[in-house]
Amino acid sequence: MSQIPFIAILVLLVVVAGGAYLFYKRRKRSRAIADVLSGNLIGKWSYSGAEWEQAVAEEFSWASASDGGGEIFITAEAIYIRSASSDHLIELNGSKVVTHASYRGAEGSPLKLRVRWKVIEREADGTEQRTKYYKEDYRIRVPIRERAVAEKVVEWFSTLSQKNLDAYADVVGANESISIFGDDSF
Repeated sequence: MSQIPFIAILVLLVVVAGGAYLFYKRRKRSRAIADVLSGNLIGKWSYSGAEWEQAVAEEFSWASASDGGGEIFITAEAIYIRSASSDHLIELNGSKVVTHASYRGAEGSPLKLRVRWKVIEREADGTEQRTKYYKEDYRIRVPIRERAVAEKVVEWFSTLSQKNLDAYADVVGANESISIFGDDSF
């Protein structure tokens, strides 16, 4: 009988801690989105209904094609994609480095970005560590009328990569080749 209040309090603490964690994550995401929308944009474009349908069919499988259009915002810290019913935030801050940016400038050609980062894992006693390298490729369909904006985004990330070769080399594993030009092949 005396264990029931203890278990109830324990369950309540777990629920409160879980709620606080979810609130923190949601608030952090909201702040990141607010920063993107009010920050220093490298690029921004809108999709018409037909363009959005193509983008959803080819690249944004998480979105709904029936939204009637969408928008994309690109900053140094994030890529934010939104439509009437959904949105997607890709954070580029912290240890993440854009190691490749390209765009062919043709109809239907996507903006290609490769993002790399590393995670150092340590044993509980702190004696042994392992470094794991990760990469994620993003293909963002660009309406042809926004060609100049996409080229500006490529130029910005390419210049940043070339100026920060140490950051570039730091997120590429020892068994992978790196370019002396600071351009990761896609």
